[in-house]
Amino acid sequence: MEIRLFCADLQALEDPALFRQLYEGVSETRRAKVDRIRTGLGRLQSLGAGALLEASLAELGVRAPCPVEDANGKPCLPGRAGLCFNLSHSGAKVLCAVSDRDIGCDVERIRAARLKLAQRYFCAEEYEALLRCGEGPARDALFYRYWTLKESFLKAVGTGLRIPLNAFCVLPEASGITLRQQVDPRHFELRDFTAEGYRFAVCSAERPLDGLCLRTRDFTEIAALLR
Repeated sequence: MEIRLFCADLQALEDPALFRQLYEGVSETRRAKVDRIRTGLGRLQSLGAGALLEASLAELGVRAPCPVEDANGKPCLPGRAGLCFNLSHSGAKVLCAVSDRDIGCDVERIRAARLKLAQRYFCAEEYEALLRCGEGPARDALFYRYWTLKESFLKAVGTGLRIPLNAFCVLPEASGITLRQQVDPRHFELRDFTAEGYRFAVCSAERPLDGLCLRTRDFTEIAALLR
């Protein structure tokens, strides 16, 4: 199965008509989740992420999915062991990854690097690389590169932040991203992307990521697909 990695921009959902059309097209489970959220941005993020997932699954023949959480709290699709997904959102972007193996993804809007957090929670090589960058955009970009790569790995493993961020290292190199870890015996691959002031990362268990690209989807198209 081809790994699918999609992102979408939530600004389109500020149009009330499109928001309503998309809301009516998603599953009852997703609508209930959106209804429980009180903040405007949170509602957009929940609806957008859910719709992006449901559209991606619909193209694989899965309609109105009802994700549940496994024993570790990782979202999964009951009765579909060969179909895995992960979602993330930050600011105006939502991200969805779908695979037939465990997969994790993360998106973060690039802001000022949180150096104290990196000193406390990142591994030594990552923190020292941030120091070498000096203050400014290069350090900010590197911090969020590390953050999204590390988050995507934790989400692929499925244990979340119960694993300390300094228990493993991600080492971006010219030839690719090296992952040094003793958390999970499986082979993992990482890829990341930058677009429009955001950092995107994906981590795949036992599936190569050669040729993977980040594809953008439009919510008008998604609303029509889910109608």
